[in-house]
Amino acid sequence: MTSTMTPVLFPKLAEARWAYTDLAAEAKADPHVAGASPNPLNDPAFCETWVMADARRKRADYTYGGYMEPRDHLWRGHYHDPTVMRHTAVDYNVPAGTLVVAPAGGTVLCVVRDNSYGGWGGGVFIALDTSYLGAGYYIMAHLAHRGLPSPGDRLERGEAVGLIGEPHENGVWFPHLHLQCFDQVVHDRFAPKLDEMDGYGPNDELVNPHMPDPTGLGAGLHR
Repeated sequence: MTSTMTPVLFPKLAEARWAYTDLAAEAKADPHVAGASPNPLNDPAFCETWVMADARRKRADYTYGGYMEPRDHLWRGHYHDPTVMRHTAVDYNVPAGTLVVAPAGGTVLCVVRDNSYGGWGGGVFIALDTSYLGAGYYIMAHLAHRGLPSPGDRLERGEAVGLIGEPHENGVWFPHLHLQCFDQVVHDRFAPKLDEMDGYGPNDELVNPHMPDPTGLGAGLHR
């Protein structure tokens, strides 16, 4: 089923068909990966092919989803602590090299170029001009390292932020954009080292009020 929550994040994919997906559920339902050892989804090339096949089954060009998914099975064998595997963001599963733009106006707080396994890759932390569902900040991550803005830069809605990164520069993930919102409580906990924040939280969902669902932000519903 295609989605009405079409993201504004990718202007060059404006005509694409989008579908919501729950990758955690899909992994458990797929007999080719559900019990496989080692977990083939930890190979970014295999995972990208698998994610693209999921989109085709949904009659879409690209998929998005993942907010508050418990991903302990999806990424089993990865470095994550399996008790802290609830995904606090939305992933937009698009190819490496895809242009990404800001979904709302704001100011760049921090830019990282993280090469670590499972890390942010290219990441841009942004303070929103107006809060979104109680959150004043968001991060766009797993970007290429080139062409990123600098701390202090102003970003208007629709202004280029960067490109989706290849696995060697995006944290060794399959290509996708990680969009995550967070509030002042989370900001103050990690500032000035915002990059020490993670994209996963405790499985009890207590982190949820501090990191609201960014789907509406990604769809351009916030001004």
